[in-house]
Amino acid sequence: MTLVSDIINYAFRQGNLIASGATPTDAQSAEAVFYLNNIVSSVLGNEVGENLVAFPIGNSGVVRPATYPGWTGTPDNNWFVPENTRIMLNLDQPIDGLYLYPNPDDGCRFGLIDVAGTLATYPVTVYGNGRLIEGATSLTLNVNSTDTEWFYRADTGNWQKVLPLILSDTFPFPVDFDDYFITALAIKLNPSYGTQLDAATTSEFRSSRGQLTARYTQTEPQNSELGLIRLSKMATDRDYWGHGYRGYSSNTMFNQGWPW
Repeated sequence: MTLVSDIINYAFRQGNLIASGATPTDAQSAEAVFYLNNIVSSVLGNEVGENLVAFPIGNSGVVRPATYPGWTGTPDNNWFVPENTRIMLNLDQPIDGLYLYPNPDDGCRFGLIDVAGTLATYPVTVYGNGRLIEGATSLTLNVNSTDTEWFYRADTGNWQKVLPLILSDTFPFPVDFDDYFITALAIKLNPSYGTQLDAATTSEFRSSRGQLTARYTQTEPQNSELGLIRLSKMATDRDYWGHGYRGYSSNTMFNQGWPW
């Protein structure tokens, strides 16, 4: 188990910015945490997983269209959060039943933003749905304006919180990739101290990045071009774009597998 503080200490050591056995100052650690959060954020959706697709839960504060998104809590009692989804909360009632994707790919992502800022009044309970989330079967979110992301680790069967990171957090990625993040952080820190990594370390960094991408690359089906499915004499019921859980998208009926 590697802590965020360990990644930071080793990054300072890799550039010989601190002596062996020493630790960075509070100011140095704060700067490194900022850089490390940026590095992890840039990795997500690029080297790791896919970009998140927004999905609305609740309609508090939504004015137009009046019926958007078509449900006040979750869409129905059998619904679960799709892979690589960011839940956008505008709640006027608590949600006890936000179930995550039951068979996630390694590196699959999940995000949640409390847009309305009402989680303290209307908490949300997220269920791992056959997996763990932060080491438990469920997680209750009750802090206003929460903005957090998780990603799924197949090696632990756990949805690991990944952003934002603080010094005392367990680093979310497997130890297999500690060298990648240590070196990436060292690359960020070193110019401020007038130093740079040698060629051998840079070469190892490129190799680690390739391994990270290979582990977490996912296959995501893509939508067809609209011109192929929205033909000039197509039945008018294609105009009902609000049908389905991705409401108000012209691709919804096609994505649901409806042939007319």
